[in-house]
Parts: sequence; C-alpha cells; structure tokens
Amino acid sequence: MKNPIILSIFMVLVLALNVQAQDKLSWKQHVKLADELYAKAEYADAGEHYRAAWKQKTKKKELAYKAGECFYTIRDYRNAADAWKNVKDDNANYPLIGLRYARCLKQNGEHEAASSELVDFLGRYSGSDKVTVSQIVQNELRGCELAAQQTIRGDDPNILLEHLSSNVNTPETEFGPIPFSDEALYFSSTMAKRAEIYRTIKTGGGDWGKASPIEHFPVIEKDHFCNGSLTPDASRFYFTICKSVEKWGGLTTHCEIYVTRLIGKSWTTPERLPDYINEQNVSTTQPNVIQDGNTEILYFASNRNGGMGGMDIWYTTREMSSTANDFTLPINAGSRINTYADEITPFYDKIEDMLYFASNGLVSVGGFDIFRSKGAKSQWQTAENVGSPLNSPADDFSFVKTTSGKGGFLVSNRNFGMEKISTTHEDIFSFQYQKPVIQWVARGEVFSKVTREMLDDVEIALYEMGDAGQRSFLTKIVSANGHYDFPVEPSRKYYLEALKDGYYPSSYEFDSYDYNNYTDFGAPLYLEPSGDTGISMKEDVKKVPVKESVDTAAGKPATKPAKEEVAKKEPVKTSPIAEKTTTKPATAKKSNVESGKTAAPVTTGTYYKIQIIALAKVDMNHSRFSKVKNLRRIDQEFFSDRKLYRVLLADYASIEDAEADLPNVRGMKDFSDAFIVEYKDGERGRTIEK
Repeated sequence: MKNPIILSIFMVLVLALNVQAQDKLSWKQHVKLADELYAKAEYADAGEHYRAAWKQKTKKKELAYKAGECFYTIRDYRNAADAWKNVKDDNANYPLIGLRYARCLKQNGEHEAASSELVDFLGRYSGSDKVTVSQIVQNELRGCELAAQQTIRGDDPNILLEHLSSNVNTPETEFGPIPFSDEALYFSSTMAKRAEIYRTIKTGGGDWGKASPIEHFPVIEKDHFCNGSLTPDASRFYFTICKSVEKWGGLTTHCEIYVTRLIGKSWTTPERLPDYINEQNVSTTQPNVIQDGNTEILYFASNRNGGMGGMDIWYTTREMSSTANDFTLPINAGSRINTYADEITPFYDKIEDMLYFASNGLVSVGGFDIFRSKGAKSQWQTAENVGSPLNSPADDFSFVKTTSGKGGFLVSNRNFGMEKISTTHEDIFSFQYQKPVIQWVARGEVFSKVTREMLDDVEIALYEMGDAGQRSFLTKIVSANGHYDFPVEPSRKYYLEALKDGYYPSSYEFDSYDYNNYTDFGAPLYLEPSGDTGISMKEDVKKVPVKESVDTAAGKPATKPAKEEVAKKEPVKTSPIAEKTTTKPATAKKSNVESGKTAAPVTTGTYYKIQIIALAKVDMNHSRFSKVKNLRRIDQEFFSDRKLYRVLLADYASIEDAEADLPNVRGMKDFSDAFIVEYKDGERGRTIEK
C-alpha cells in the first residue's frame, strides 16, 4: 500500500524543484511552454506555466484565465479558483466566468463563499440569456443550501464509506465498478495509460487482492475499453470501446457500445451495436443491462440528438429469445431524469424498481451528485438526492450495488483523509449499509387552536416523570417556528409542555417503552388564546365558502363543513415518539377563484404554480421544505387580507406539467392539500383543484 505521508512529502519536494526551475524562465518562455503542454493535453503542467507567466505579467489577465481553464479541465478546483479570482468579474471577455468561479468554490466545499459569489455574479450579469442563466444560478444556490443542511445533519450513520486500497486505486483514474459477487469486482482503470477492464478478488482477510487484467477477454488493440455491464444470466457483456487523441478524458472521449457473448468458456469477438444506437459523432457509453421477463432493457448515457441537454439517460430493449442485436429505437428517459446539463452512469436496481444515476443539472452539493428515482423506462417519480456520505462537494457517480444488496460501490474524485489528497483523478469507494440505529425522538409542532396556524416564539419544556408521577426538568427551547424536536431515551416516561404569552398552556405525557407502537403517530399541541390576541375567528373564516360534495352512500349532494366547523374538532392526543409523520391541523379548501398581485418574479402570458401551504411565518430551513425544494423554484406571496404567506412551486408552462408534479407534492408531509393556481401576466387567477 502506498504511504500517503511519504507521497505527500515527495509531491512537495517535486513542486519546490519545479518552482525553482520556473523562476529562471521569462513570462514569454512560460507561455510558450504552456501552449506546447496544453496541445499535448498535459493540463496540470500547462496551468502552472500559465500561472507563472501571469505572476510576471499581471496586466495580461488572459494568462490567469488560461491557467484556471487548465486546472478546471482536470478538476483541480482549488487552483482553478485561485487563478480565476483575478478575472471573475470580467464576464464580457470571459463569458460566465463569474458563474464558473463560484462553481469552483462550491466544488471545493466553500459553499458560503460560493453563494455570495453566485449572488454577486447574477447582479452584475446583463446578457441576453439572463433568464436562463438566472435559473442555473438559482439551482446552484439551492445546492449550496442543501450542502449547508447536510453539514448540519451530518452523514447518514447507516452508511459506511471506505476508500479501496492501492491494490485497486492508483494515482491514475479508476472507474466503472462491476460487482460480480460480494467477493469479486471488475472495474476500469487507466493504470496502463489507457482505459482497460481489471478484476480483483477479496482475500481471506477481507481485503481486495491485487488487480489484474481480466482473462479470456477478446483482445482490443490501442483503443480504450471500459464501463461494462453483465446480464443477470451472465450470457452477454456490454461495454464501451472509446477513441481519444488525448489522454483518457471521461466525457470528452468518444465512446460506442459493444457486446460480447459467452460461448462455452470463451467470449466472442465484440459486436458494435447498431448505428441507430451508436450514432455518428456522438458519445454513447456507460451501459447498464437488466432483464424483465423475456425482455432485455439497456440503459445508457449519450449526448445523441433529441436529448434535453448534454449527456442524457436513454434506454433501448430487445427480446431475449433473439440471437441478433435487434434493439428498439432508443427512447429518452424523460424530464424527471434528464436536465439541460449532464446525466450519466445509470444503474437500475430491479428489487427496488429504482434508477440510480448522476447529474450536475439537478440540485447537487457538488458537481455530479448521485440521485435515485423510482419507476422504469421513461416513467419516473421525482429524482431524490441520496445525500452524504455518498455525495460530496466534488464529483460522485457510478453508484452500483452488490448482488446481495448489502452495499456497493461508487466513483468519486473527492479528497478523503490522507488516503486521497487530490481531486484530479477518480477512485473507487465501497459502501456498506449498517444496521439502523434507533433514535428516539419527541417531535411535533405547536398551533393556534383558533387559526390552526403554527405559532412562533413558543417555549417548550421537557420533563422526565418518576414512578410516582413526579416531574424532573430536563430541557427547554424557545421555538421560533413552533416546531420541536427532542432526543429522548428509551424505556422512560416524559411530560412535555408548551407555553406562550396570551395563550393557555398545553401539555401531554408519553413514554418510550415500545418504539414500534409510535412509528405512525405524532403529537401536535394546540394552544387556546387566553385573552385578546388580535386574532378574530370571524375574520379568519369569513371568506371560506361552504362546498358541496357527493354523499356516496345516499347518492346525493352533501354539504361539506366550512373551516369554522372543522376548526372546532379536537385532535386525538397521541404519543409524540415519531419517526415518520406528525398529525396536521385540519384545513379548509380554498375558494375556487382567489386573485391577488404576486410578489414573485413576473412572467408574461399564462402559466401555473402549485400552492403547497399557507403560513403566518415562513422558515425555508424547516425540514418540511427539504424535498420540495428539488422540484422547482419556491415563491412566497404575502396575502394581506389574512396576514398569511403563500408558498408556491413556480413556474409551470402548462397545466399538464403542474399536474405531473402535483401527486408527488401531495405525497409529502404537510402538503396533502396542495393545489394548482393559474397566473396571467403576473396576476393570480383561478385555482384548479384536482
């Protein structure tokens, strides 16, 4: 195993010698060397020489730009940001440089600084494509916010991530893991200066053995061959053959998908898939094959014509009874998966009916993040970020599970302790799912009994109860948004009380003897006003109409109670030990037409939004908004008549687009009453209840 400390010292000494040698060159000599190195795709050295030239000739800012371009190409985010900070405001000469600089900060884990630079860039930007650029910037800002949230939450304790040893990972690039079993791993590597497929087997001690080229595989001269996928019956192996005039360049390398079949103990000569799959002058790569009945489904990534951005996820099928490579025409996996940017490395888990893939167009904490979406072919639920530790500020992709499902592998260029100290190359990481650790939690929210809205600035105290009913104070909080979340110990009795000026206190008792009995319960608290709180029940309900519904038993119209009646119903008090849901206050349906001027960005023409909730006070850091933020931009509108803030997902160009997201929104906690609203030239119009 390589010693990281010795390696670090060696790198420092080499760098020092390089600096001494560079000091003797003029800035023109540095530029000449840099140009020659760039032409040979030796970007790291080229970047150093451009930077050295710029330090001698600081007025020539194009040298700082070129240095950053070299470092960015090899994903050396720290050095790219260091070079581009000198030109970050010069978007006229270096288009979108401010955005690219902010992305370098983001991928270097400097999310707060990245957010500041993104806002500053957008304020300065005046290009004709500002609407599109604004959407990209907003997406990056959401990524920075997601990273901040994940930092607070910490890594998922049920996932153990490990960096594979030097028997597998080298100073070159390792990628494309293919678990053959829990004990055997095939993968791709450029350790021999071109991408080839290797194999490693676990030793008796549980470590991975020294990697070696795969045996009995067809000989492929010169070209890269990598990114494989074996059919479940082990009869066909799909992989890519790639051509490159430079070093291995990942997405910059032109690849096509081939298949080889197992006949006896030997693999046949690789066959290129048809032209309608491997289109000319595009890259088609990263196949992932599954079998469903008599149908073989091949997912892959390609920047072929008809996509939604750069690389997209596509699929094609064939009948397994056929011996020919007669696939159907490829179909795009759709807008729930693909974006304006790149989606790569599909892996379909047939047990979960879940597609795992990587994207840098969805909301990510770094560049490429790993996402998952339930569905098949081109029908998918909204993609979900898998979180940390599987994702990092750098690029993470090639998620794949082992055959047992107990763990798997992914590829990342992240820094990882002293085991990996550079982001300029990818390594393979393994992960294991640990046995979940039960965390007992008392969780809920405090509402006004009159308005059914959450109360702010509520004092909530937790006590432990003895056998004789005596209370021992444990802790208290002043909740700014009415939400409480107390960790508690198992096999105890507790008493929880909420207090607020102008309201009578409310409390309940609970115990933590049987965790399983509480997974479907929550305990909201409702405080009744003790005097004049400035809230009129009459004012709160005067605009809510009585609606008609069908009495299914009698087959005739039945009157549905208005909000005033619903508000009088008391919730059933249950224990607050809850991991899944919290009981929501009863709500009334919106009136069918409700207009008002929106304070959100105004769009001309007719468009739609999904109103997800209305609150007296909005805290966008509340956990209820964590998943919905990934769907669309979130707007807030102040409804002065009722002193409420509407929270909406925006914008949808058509009602069909809004209807596609509505079931997912309603399936989220707290948003079951979400509905669609029509807007015309910034004016709020009719509501559309589905």
